[in-house]
Amino acid sequence: MIYKKILIVSTALIFIIIHISTASEDRYGVDFLQRLTVARNNGAGYSSASYSIGASALNNNPAGLPFGESNELLINTHKLPDISVIMMKQNLDGTWEDYGRYDVFSNDIGLINFNLPFGKFGSLGIGFAINYNGRFIRVDENGKAVNSFSRDDFAFTLGYGIKVYRGISLGFDVKTVRSKIPLDEEDTKDTIGRTTAANIGFLHQIGNRVRVGAVFQNLGDELSFNRDDIPDELRSQVLIGATCIIKDSANTLLLLNTDINPPFRDGPRYNLGLELVYADIFILRAGYFRTTDKYYEPLVNLNDGSLLDEERVWINKGFTFGLGLRFGSMEFNFARTPRREPLLLDGEKMRISESDPIISFSCNARF
Repeated sequence: MIYKKILIVSTALIFIIIHISTASEDRYGVDFLQRLTVARNNGAGYSSASYSIGASALNNNPAGLPFGESNELLINTHKLPDISVIMMKQNLDGTWEDYGRYDVFSNDIGLINFNLPFGKFGSLGIGFAINYNGRFIRVDENGKAVNSFSRDDFAFTLGYGIKVYRGISLGFDVKTVRSKIPLDEEDTKDTIGRTTAANIGFLHQIGNRVRVGAVFQNLGDELSFNRDDIPDELRSQVLIGATCIIKDSANTLLLLNTDINPPFRDGPRYNLGLELVYADIFILRAGYFRTTDKYYEPLVNLNDGSLLDEERVWINKGFTFGLGLRFGSMEFNFARTPRREPLLLDGEKMRISESDPIISFSCNARF
């Protein structure tokens, strides 16, 4: 019987991975759904599949909700700064010439998560998230402002997780998503898209030291934009991970976390992280990660100033760092992580003129 269950689960996992890998020609939007991890995860290399428990499991792996044994409120913010990248190409005489520039503007992501456990009846999660990109102002042919509106995305999430058998938990969350996109036209009826998305997760606590998990993220329909030129697909993905307690003594707790994120279309995608807790007060986190995704950022032609919405794979990789302080039922966390860069093609170089790190802060309280 157990072998049949393993076969069914393995077949479903392979099917979903194949489905995601064949969707490579889709145009993806609402990128902030990939950024709903919190400072604790970010500092430890963005690990989340088995590392996220309690309120931080919402929007990541909801199977971790029932592992939070008390009510929990979590508030988190990310600051993603501007990116400015000069693209260069090699001429026939061997010299290098600037030919284009990417300008990616800053945005702020804030989220509030609640976790409400009900003992053997599982845990309920409630979350709100907003991605703010400033205000968009339309002007007429004379340069006079016509109207303006905020550029933002919003998600409201409900999740549920329950321990079903000997340390095994299952969970899901469903979010309603609204995205607002600026257009040059005065008619704004096509600038708002809506959809629903779901995460479905599994978590297994093996003994006292090891926890493994898997989650399917952002499964859902495309956004309801009525224009073909607006990216509207969700970035569905699979995360498989493990967390292991390396050392657990009177004053020291050391955790190792790792995730993989198949399929590997543009090289490996993975997360590695360490968490060191001393005296149940001071927390140090560090990690390394690598991920790739397609983006549709405007490329400024430096010869004539024209814009081209170019499809390009961008890579986000590097070392992460985090700090935390725990005072009884309160915990404060900080994380510093690198921003993404264009993945270079043959015969290209780049010069990054502006790319500060991503800064995350979070506070959570258990009661």
